Amino acid sequence: MKRTLLVMAMAAVAALYASCGNGNAGQKRGSSGKTLELLVVANKNVYFGSVKDSILNILHQPQSGLNQVEQSFDVVNIPISSLENTDMFKAHRSLIIISVADSNRNTVAKANDRWSQPQVVFEFRLSSRDSVVPFLRRYLPLIKTEVYKCEHARIFRAYRGVENYKLMQKIRDTFGFDITVSNEYYLCNISSDFVWLRKETKDFSIGVIIKTMPYTKTTDFDQEVILDRLDNTMQRIPGPVDSSYMATERRIEAQTQRVEFNDRYCVETRGLWHLQGKAFLGGPYVNYTLLSPDGETIVMITGYVMAPGKNKRDYLMQAESICYTLKFAKKQADK
Repeated sequence: MKRTLLVMAMAAVAALYASCGNGNAGQKRGSSGKTLELLVVANKNVYFGSVKDSILNILHQPQSGLNQVEQSFDVVNIPISSLENTDMFKAHRSLIIISVADSNRNTVAKANDRWSQPQVVFEFRLSSRDSVVPFLRRYLPLIKTEVYKCEHARIFRAYRGVENYKLMQKIRDTFGFDITVSNEYYLCNISSDFVWLRKETKDFSIGVIIKTMPYTKTTDFDQEVILDRLDNTMQRIPGPVDSSYMATERRIEAQTQRVEFNDRYCVETRGLWHLQGKAFLGGPYVNYTLLSPDGETIVMITGYVMAPGKNKRDYLMQAESICYTLKFAKKQADK
């Protein structure tokens, strides 16, 4: 019986993947909501007591790869009637709708851009309150993936009209691929196989590093190889005092996983960096190591954050979103 219900749930998700698409997405209003904020739509007879505590425990799990504890998502709860009767809530970027009724058949569905754009809506239709936590826990990886896609899309849309075209063209001319950055970013260093750009404010710094190298063998995607190469690349980033430079922090284990990255084979590495030398500075980074479409080049693109005394989750999302704008030129991608 449990297997049947799971198959039904997965079938519902698959159907929505195929059917929801973008449709008339171009005509839809822009979505709202804070970075990594989840709107949990559930009535009080569901969202209370141990079930509420478990939902928050699942969604408030610490974000990986940060040098301080920050929860993965910020959670806001409203009842189903508020969603149905208030257009403002329908514009939210990331929603989880949980309805419980005896007549429900335990299904989970996902819709993109249902009421606004970019948007992801997960709808859990469950037959009992006891099913809420197991189903939410089961689908958490998919929820996280889809919410992150929406965050990337939101930041990409925010750059429209304020792109640094001169910097973007220089990267394209040098490497043969595109990335999108706003005019808040400036070029620090560039060569035939390396580029470093960053954004500086009084409160934080966001940087992006790109390094390319010939692809030699499958071990190019092993964690230790990636970390060693990242160390060598970061050494080219000078610190604020003489002889100081960036380096990966090896005393805290980095987290590596295979991810979907614009249809390319890619390994994501999350960890911490520090300044080697006399300066006591550091922060989180996220690295994407991927293979070019022609199979000849390894591309390592890394986003990092320095924000002393500040929460860093949302800044790292900005850096991550820039990494995800990387697109290879069509003529290379078609090889």
